[in-house]
Amino acid sequence: MIRVGVIGVGLQGQTHLKCYKALSEVEVAAIADVNEERLREVGDRYCIPGRYTDYREMLEKERLDAVSVVTPDPLHRDPVMACAQAKVHILCEKPLATTVEDAEAMVRAARSAGVKLMVNFSNRWMSYMAMTKKAIEDGELGEPLYAYARLSNTIYVPTGMLKAWASRTKLPFWLMSHTVDRVRWLFGGKAVRVYSVARSKVLKGMGIDTPDFYAALVEFDNGIVGNFESCWVLPDTRPSIVDSKMELVFTKGNVSIDAQQTMIQKATESSYTVPGTLFADIYGRPVGFVAEAIRHFVECVREDKEPWASGEDGLEVVRTCAAIVESAEAGRPVELP
Repeated sequence: MIRVGVIGVGLQGQTHLKCYKALSEVEVAAIADVNEERLREVGDRYCIPGRYTDYREMLEKERLDAVSVVTPDPLHRDPVMACAQAKVHILCEKPLATTVEDAEAMVRAARSAGVKLMVNFSNRWMSYMAMTKKAIEDGELGEPLYAYARLSNTIYVPTGMLKAWASRTKLPFWLMSHTVDRVRWLFGGKAVRVYSVARSKVLKGMGIDTPDFYAALVEFDNGIVGNFESCWVLPDTRPSIVDSKMELVFTKGNVSIDAQQTMIQKATESSYTVPGTLFADIYGRPVGFVAEAIRHFVECVREDKEPWASGEDGLEVVRTCAAIVESAEAGRPVELP
């Protein structure tokens, strides 16, 4: 049995719990969260024996093999460093960090401690991403040339879901970390030059100090170009809080992806929705890309394998996303070392 703990049991932290609880080889031994009411509620719901308001106390008192760090974007460094010091394997939610300095320190700490550090780039386990990856590796499409990737949210996300800390992150970390990783994973290469723009109007007028959207052109060292776009002020009247599309161009073909083209559209007397099918509960069991990413992490811990989405991958994505933020703020292109 793999004994795991979860640090941060908000919305995504509870998703980690649900996925761990569905694995017969995993025992969820403890959870930690600064919110005592949430800690009690989630602990009761998932029958978790160990409950701590201080993750350091959890790491000291519990015998754990692995821990998920699912705190807000800018609060990953300290718990990851503590987990590395405690010699437990780490699954950290994306982004790995919101500064290059933090990401570098986390990767060094995990490497020095000899523990696995996986960044939860769960999009790699989406069915259409896996099919695209295989088509590339089989040579069906030729060489990659260009990628357009859009990942946006409705305004509910910064004003509701993340209201407590939306102003402490930016879209390149919250959303583009997914799309930058997708393109890196599919096409290879490291970002070498970034030019981006951003605008602040809607959220700023609501007292939330973070840009409404970013648009970025990223050149990679293997010659490909990525065009990344993220916005989180789309109207709540949209049928889904996520808008995700990709267009991938190769020397011998192309791939078009629309994540909202699901198999079900639901209309009631009061609403029209497009329920996501990439991750769902099927008869009480979580299935889909997030569950598969967490299953992969557990497998790597059990079988002593290196995770597909490593800390080094997370660091490269942070470097790119930080350059996107810097370019937008400076109003000029940014060269990456």
